[in-house]
Amino acid sequence: MKIYDDSKRVYVRQSWLGDAMICMERGRLQTMLPEFRTGSDATIMGTAVHAAIEQVLTGAIPPSDISEAAVSALEGLKETEKWKQTNIKPETMKPHTAAMAQTWVDHIMHKLDFGGRVEHHFNIDTERKIDINGEPYELWFSGTMDYIEPNGTIWDWKTAARKYSQSEKQKQSIQASVYALASVTEGHSTFDVQFNFGVMTRAANSQGQIVPVQRTGAHAKWVVEQAATLVQSATRIGYENSWLKNDQHFLCSETWCPWWSVCKGAYVSDVEQRWSLEAQ
Repeated sequence: MKIYDDSKRVYVRQSWLGDAMICMERGRLQTMLPEFRTGSDATIMGTAVHAAIEQVLTGAIPPSDISEAAVSALEGLKETEKWKQTNIKPETMKPHTAAMAQTWVDHIMHKLDFGGRVEHHFNIDTERKIDINGEPYELWFSGTMDYIEPNGTIWDWKTAARKYSQSEKQKQSIQASVYALASVTEGHSTFDVQFNFGVMTRAANSQGQIVPVQRTGAHAKWVVEQAATLVQSATRIGYENSWLKNDQHFLCSETWCPWWSVCKGAYVSDVEQRWSLEAQ
């Protein structure tokens, strides 16, 4: 979330909104302590696969070269990005990255039409006002969509440990709602919008999955309402004060939250968090 007093606008990125809805304090700390932010082996593998897919979609490389391109991107990211090891075995990073990229070609690529918008960045006015210190500020959404087909279908590429639940994504995906609203606002799509998650599982025998989600005008209005109430609460509390600290999500751990040490980790160790009777 970025507030611009000169233009009286509040910009909310889709990714920030998703994180802040899980835990408001995580959203605050992203803004206050950006130097803590770091990726993981899983995230740089996903970034490498995204980069290779982008090259195929733009015609920079043929589909037959996608695995090599993904591994090359991974090697570069390992050297240039801040990232940490999780539960992924280091020796599997390259072969699993190659396998996920090939899975996209084998199981997802033929389901979409080429010639659309690749890595499409957007900034849109939601037409909602937020009161900040007695003055109305415009609420804007921003983000980057992986791909919009010529017919307006939106795609997002996901690398994951396991397949997705369609019912869960249909009910809960903030990303799909924000992207649908942005695409309709810019004239690339019309409601009802089809949004597809193109999922590649992270394994030697990577599996492909297409998870379709539908977004209507009602979904768009609801995500604007969610964002507006979150931003209104956050601005009234202020950045210098802690926001709501929610630990009811798997991301609340030393492994997955870069701000763990200055939040729950300052009270509870990761060992205490993961204790179970079965482990004794």
